[in-house]
Amino acid sequence: MRRKGSPKDIARNQDERVWDVLCVGIAVGVVAWGAIGAWTAITVGNYPWNKWIPFANGASKGVILGLLAATASLIVSVRGFRTGWRWPVFITAFIGGSLLGTVQDLLGAPAPAVYFAEPLPDERWYGTTMLLHWAGKVALPAVVCAVALTLLTARPYRWGQSVASSATLLFAGIALLLLPEIASALAPDIQGNGQHVNEGPWASIRCWIVAIPVLMAGLVRLALCLVGRWERHMAAWARKAKEPPEGL
Repeated sequence: MRRKGSPKDIARNQDERVWDVLCVGIAVGVVAWGAIGAWTAITVGNYPWNKWIPFANGASKGVILGLLAATASLIVSVRGFRTGWRWPVFITAFIGGSLLGTVQDLLGAPAPAVYFAEPLPDERWYGTTMLLHWAGKVALPAVVCAVALTLLTARPYRWGQSVASSATLLFAGIALLLLPEIASALAPDIQGNGQHVNEGPWASIRCWIVAIPVLMAGLVRLALCLVGRWERHMAAWARKAKEPPEGL
């Protein structure tokens, strides 16, 4: 018969699952909103400055939005991570990831990508244009993040998922740290245009500012997971060594 875990082990596993959700939310947020930023950079046309800027901005913004989605999902799942609560987890995660973008869209059209372009008038923004923008750049990455978080919270806890989520967060931090260098090397040459000539360096700085805490958090948690696992193995080995041999 499989022995149930002690109350202490259950509480520890619950805490680990909370950290797993936060790690996965951030990592998936970087990928989801970074992909939207890359799509914007490819399809928006010829920027007069660094074309990769939406990619870096989307990936760094994904850290915040993914964290909001994960925090929202924990509101309904932290007490039990019950399988029957998948839809509440999905809905709250989606709201957390899409709320800021939805509010911004309702306030009006985003700033033009090119500084000399005219702002989009309200009569052209509110309607189909806003719905298409919301569906593609707000709802789609929020759905991806919410699905990942829902699948995670619905699974029974295993130690391996803590290692995997920590490693994923670590790799997300590394990707953010390297993204400006990689993206700028692939993008067209910078073309200065007055007030926007420094937007590339500022995008790099924002990416690095976000990358450093993400990288450190992933590194620290991965180390703690591995150390904790080693300590539990040593404790189990010590208990086994104290048990009398069979047949005595």
